[in-house]
Amino acid sequence: MESAKADMTLSPGVVVADRYEVLDTIGKGGMGEVYLAKDRQTGNQVALKTLRARYLTNKQAIARFVREVNLVRQMNHPGIIKIYDAQKWENTLFYAMEYLDGKSLRLWIRQKGQLDLASTVRVLCLVAAALEYAHKFTIHRDLSPENIMVMRDGSIRLLDFGLAKLDDQFKGLTMVGANLGKLRYMAPEQELNAAEVDHRADLYPLGLMLFEMLTGKLPAPGEKLTSIRPDLPAELDDFIAKATARDPNERFQSAQEFRDELLALYKRHVARSGDPKGAGRPAASRSAGN
Repeated sequence: MESAKADMTLSPGVVVADRYEVLDTIGKGGMGEVYLAKDRQTGNQVALKTLRARYLTNKQAIARFVREVNLVRQMNHPGIIKIYDAQKWENTLFYAMEYLDGKSLRLWIRQKGQLDLASTVRVLCLVAAALEYAHKFTIHRDLSPENIMVMRDGSIRLLDFGLAKLDDQFKGLTMVGANLGKLRYMAPEQELNAAEVDHRADLYPLGLMLFEMLTGKLPAPGEKLTSIRPDLPAELDDFIAKATARDPNERFQSAQEFRDELLALYKRHVARSGDPKGAGRPAASRSAGN
């Protein structure tokens, strides 16, 4: 019976909490589903995130769900997902958040293969700005291309603060339904002791994503960006090495420093190349006109 409950989904037309009319399923994860819905009070589209029935008796899973709601509702930044409402309805925990008209950075990388330098710098500078704000409240600890949305209007959103570090009664809880941070993007010190990391643990995955966005893959040990993309400035190799240093003391010390240094590097490259629109653009993209 429990497994049947765990597999329940909300069908189109179902009205949740006498307010949210389900329109479609957006996605499914380890701990729940996300649905596109219409808010009957406002007429706007929202996304509903639910917690799977199998986790409703798991105190840690519920704590993670509630902590994410409480944390995100404290923050107000254009680069961070907004949560409007949270309730328990028919033995289901859910929250309503803004519907994002865009695609995940993961999907963008998969579709493009290699992104141009201008787009990469723009997106990562926006992510760093959102992180700079978020670090006033918490440490994300789960940054990856899956947790960054790129919107049609060019803006970004940080998602999934369920693993964020908070100094509260649940600070020692182990995470349920997912690894604590996707292992490929996890800072070395987070692998050793996730409870003791500081904000610099969020800068490590930014460096990895910089490499991945420009090459379409994560770096092999010791691999340099310019060995794959010789069209890009050599100083990017040093930048990535600093961002992904094993010792957090050798990394950029804040999201603002990461953003400022990346933007300065890009501006130097544009000044040298004399071609701001095509700076660091893969040959395949140039020929395709993308």
